[in-house]
Amino acid sequence: MDEQTAGTGNPRPTSRLVVDVVRALRGWVVAAAGGVLLLGCYLGVSKETDVALQLPYVVSGGFGGLALVLIGSALLVADRFEAAQAAQARTVGQVDDLHSLIIAAATTGAEAGGGAPTTSTQASYQQQPAAPPQNSYFNSTGDAVAGGPAHPAGISAPGPRA
Repeated sequence: MDEQTAGTGNPRPTSRLVVDVVRALRGWVVAAAGGVLLLGCYLGVSKETDVALQLPYVVSGGFGGLALVLIGSALLVADRFEAAQAAQARTVGQVDDLHSLIIAAATTGAEAGGGAPTTSTQASYQQQPAAPPQNSYFNSTGDAVAGGPAHPAGISAPGPRA
């Protein structure tokens, strides 16, 4: 948490919510000030018919207002970016906590009697047929063949329709 000093020199913690609201509020205030300058520029330019008299309004109010709107927008984007990073850090912490809980539960389960797998489990695992190689093909009956046209298992080759 951020800390403030209240004249006494003793730091006191500031609520995270207050800090977040102030950060968002400063972006909106700067952008609103830019909008007010742009409105003033528009009103000043609209009442002048001579271009030479309109130019000071555009330079002072227009460019200044545009700069303030862009700065306010950048502050708002930075605030959202910080919030997203904080949320991601919280999520990473939660995932780490969950991972440690899973590891602790697995170790506790292994110590409580999970132990090594029995020989019948190992035997049934070894009796399972191996998967066909990646470069094998299937014929129309679904049998694996070493070469030839590739057809998905159980589907015949496309032919003329009746």
